[in-house]
Amino acid sequence: MKAGLSLRARLLAGVLFATALVWSALAASGYFESRRQLEELMDANLEQTAELLAAQLTEEDDRDEIELEHVRQLHRYGRRVAFQVWERGTRLRVRSSSAPNRRLSPATSGFTTNPVDGQDWRVFSTWAGANQALVQVGEPVSARQRVSLEITERLLAPVAIALPLLAMALLMAIRNGLKPLDLLAKQVADMDPIRLQPVRAASAPREVRPLVVQLNQLFERIGQSLEKERRFTADAAHELRTPMAAITVQAQVAQGATAPAEREHAINKVLEACRRGTHLVDQLLTLARADSASRIESEAPCDLVRLASEVLADMVPVSHERGVQLELEGPPSLMVSGNETWLRILIRNLVDNAIRYGHSGGHVLVRLSSGADGTLLEVCDDGPGIPDEDRARALERFYRIAGSGEIGSGLGLSIVSRIAQTCGAQLALDEGEGGKGLRVRLFFPKALPPDMT
Repeated sequence: MKAGLSLRARLLAGVLFATALVWSALAASGYFESRRQLEELMDANLEQTAELLAAQLTEEDDRDEIELEHVRQLHRYGRRVAFQVWERGTRLRVRSSSAPNRRLSPATSGFTTNPVDGQDWRVFSTWAGANQALVQVGEPVSARQRVSLEITERLLAPVAIALPLLAMALLMAIRNGLKPLDLLAKQVADMDPIRLQPVRAASAPREVRPLVVQLNQLFERIGQSLEKERRFTADAAHELRTPMAAITVQAQVAQGATAPAEREHAINKVLEACRRGTHLVDQLLTLARADSASRIESEAPCDLVRLASEVLADMVPVSHERGVQLELEGPPSLMVSGNETWLRILIRNLVDNAIRYGHSGGHVLVRLSSGADGTLLEVCDDGPGIPDEDRARALERFYRIAGSGEIGSGLGLSIVSRIAQTCGAQLALDEGEGGKGLRVRLFFPKALPPDMT
């Protein structure tokens, strides 16, 4: 990919192009106007010469060829002017040395432009001596064109000198005017990528200050993101250390065990630690994906009832193992706008949390309802619940309620919170049915009408 032009080059090229364009337009206008004036001046010269010749024809002159010095000096281009005197318009009486032997124009009065011996002539014709002699004065059209070209060259000649001088002056002015941008670039280049400091906007030009403000806001967001990334990495490393240590210890126990029962127990502990590590990695990857999404992508109408039913069907083996009964309550169909994959992850994490932290042999209810102002998703369990003072911290990453007796990653509700935030849903934690357990409420304010299926 070709690199774009610098701002200096663009400004310089734009100003020079505009200057050359305006200068060319003025030169063209001046050329056409000067050519018109020149045509009138030269026509006047032809007419004046013809009248002078007619006034001098008072005596008979038998010379076949004559040059009138005073006529030649009437105009700076007089040497190009030719004249003829025709007796009664038929017999050539007098002519200049530059005039042909044939008549310059078939006309007998006024101005005409016609070809003579292969070139165009501008001719003025008039009668002298009571129509006894026809006087014709003319000059080649090419002579006039040469004069016009000389004028055009003189009009455009200053451009060849002025444009380079103007380019040098503009380059210096642009370089001086863009110095604040160079200083701003240096300030950004000198920043510590680990600790991004705000860019000083006081010295920036007024036109650049909005950019500086946006840069500072971007740096602030990047700093927050980096800080979250550091915390996330540190917490993830800490959490992963536990199952890895358990795997190592139990593998060593299994390696050194002599009794089959002891070896079998150690191997089961290794498998349990592997499952916990796998679940933790899956949760970490899900949370990382949710963090990287500024909004839910590929939003479309989704049937929340169908998604909840499919998730509950997938969770039956886990709930059966713990003796937990799953129940879905709601209309046959309930549409919301969102991403089906993310909504499925959200519901799965809520149900998984309810199964894990509910009572063995308990009950988990998923309730869906719709009102005029939105759609409500509730997941209730009958476990120990979360005390009021811990509910805010329960949404933090890697936070686990003390005394729950369940070994988890502490990321389930964090994932739910992040997905809810991204898709615009409102999340709340309350007491469960009858004051027992935990009720997680998700309100989707932008519900679609039921006919959008």
